[in-house]
Amino acid sequence: MSDDPPRLSAEAVALFLEVLDLEKPFLSGAVAEMSAGPVAMLRASGLLVPHGHETVSASLADHDDAPVTLIRSETAGGFAYFSPAGGLIAVPAARLARHRAEFTNALAAVGADLALPSTRAPRPLIDGLLWEIGDARLGQRPARVQTWFARRMWHAAVQAQVAAALQARPYPRDVIILCTSRAARLRGVSLPGTILVPIRDVLAAEDSLAVSGEILDARLRGVAVAAAPGPLDLSPDGTRLRIHGADPIRFRSDDHIAAIRKLVDAFYAGKRVPIRELTEHGTLHRHFGGEKWKLLKPYVTSAKGSWGFDL
Repeated sequence: MSDDPPRLSAEAVALFLEVLDLEKPFLSGAVAEMSAGPVAMLRASGLLVPHGHETVSASLADHDDAPVTLIRSETAGGFAYFSPAGGLIAVPAARLARHRAEFTNALAAVGADLALPSTRAPRPLIDGLLWEIGDARLGQRPARVQTWFARRMWHAAVQAQVAAALQARPYPRDVIILCTSRAARLRGVSLPGTILVPIRDVLAAEDSLAVSGEILDARLRGVAVAAAPGPLDLSPDGTRLRIHGADPIRFRSDDHIAAIRKLVDAFYAGKRVPIRELTEHGTLHRHFGGEKWKLLKPYVTSAKGSWGFDL
């Protein structure tokens, strides 16, 4: 029997890093349905673990964006809701199952190729946001390099907390902070005494979470690494949107282009957009129409009346 860890794919790695950069590192059942293969790999690797279930769902029968409250139903054999149009509607269990990132396994995977001391486990510095993973051996450097791991470093509140952690635990040399965020979200972000490095830029391979010590060493020596496209890749004219590198969703009308630009810009700014700033129709389903909304709906969610991509 092989002791090798379960294999990942490039899609699974990309999806997991997006989950890590969410405010709450959870994956909804609806998104998991759309990425069944990558999610199965992440579960097998222990990187995603079950975390309860959703208590609301979007209607499956009424073509409405509004969430519906779920009830347990013996008749439906699980969770269901009442639809004026279709009566009692059962919601598949897979659509409601939530998963969360398992940080112990994630940190072990990230540091697998950094020759970290085996006697010291990663130390949490800010609960759920920042960890000291240890002194990494990089290339042929004579001394090890203190290395941390951080989520959501693009967010001002997180930057303030990390700055406080640096003051409380100072080091004589710069600390490397491996960041879950994409390079595009870290532009303009800097903290004295640190070197911020997007994990995506220094992975040993696209189908692995392991950071390459050689590539990271080259990065520190000033060898530039090109940033990969983001999870949302919108063409300059706003007419073509790729989500996770999939086939483009095409937009023709000025109203559609304006709305999708706002949603993409908001995603990279870590914000959401009130519905009134996106459309006069009241719902995105009516604004984009059934065909386009069917493609967007798995990735676009609402929270308190504001909408945004949830990847």
